[in-house]
Amino acid sequence: MLESNNVCSAGVITPETLVALVNGGLDVIRIRDFYPAELCNVLSNKMIETDLYGTYKNAPLIGRIGQAFFESQASAEMAEQYWNNAVQWVHRMREVCAPYLTPIDKLRLQIDDVWPYGASLHALDGKRMFVGLARVFKEGSYAEPHQDVLAWDAPKSVSAKRVCGQLAANTYLRMPCSGGELQIWRMELNRKEYNRMRNKDSYGIDPTKLPPPDVMITPSVGELILFNAHRVHAVGRGTDGLRVTWSNFIGLTDENNPLTFWS
Repeated sequence: MLESNNVCSAGVITPETLVALVNGGLDVIRIRDFYPAELCNVLSNKMIETDLYGTYKNAPLIGRIGQAFFESQASAEMAEQYWNNAVQWVHRMREVCAPYLTPIDKLRLQIDDVWPYGASLHALDGKRMFVGLARVFKEGSYAEPHQDVLAWDAPKSVSAKRVCGQLAANTYLRMPCSGGELQIWRMELNRKEYNRMRNKDSYGIDPTKLPPPDVMITPSVGELILFNAHRVHAVGRGTDGLRVTWSNFIGLTDENNPLTFWS
């Protein structure tokens, strides 16, 4: 495991550590045992069995429950599906977890308590977004190096351009026996640079064009990990088991506004 000194494992989230992720003072926040391990396996099984389960069109080996916002840019049909179901999906995911809090709701409540201006669902130009995407990496699957930038996914949105910091938050419900590491590079490419390094007909960057990752972490079941989604990051190939995460983004416009959640 390649882990930098810029990893906060204090077990609590503070405004200072969140801002440090955005400005590069920290690489990762790790909260071990964030979600009870005994519930993680139960929830991952229930989610896979729900009728919301599907796969990414550009990554068929990666299953997902719900829909990522970036998928809504693929077609008018996908966009309509996202916006028509955004709030309903949140409610459905809560039903899967009942009577327990979802990992996303638990995180949002904690951040709402500590961030001076609170936390809420992100409204993109007045439309509330879905939050609570679950991803299932099947055996042998991986995620190519990539960046997540809301303004790239919604280039015409004024409110998306106001998001200056975008954190990724993942709660790990299941991990394979080997692989499935989180890999992070301390680099933020602009759109032109990213497209130049991107694999043809794929969402991700050609890894041969990158140096080795600066940070590589093998998460544990029940752990919450937060990092800067604007940085290049990837998921290593997993073997012997599924990798199941419940994930969302946290947006920062400035330190005098609420933090916002979406997937």
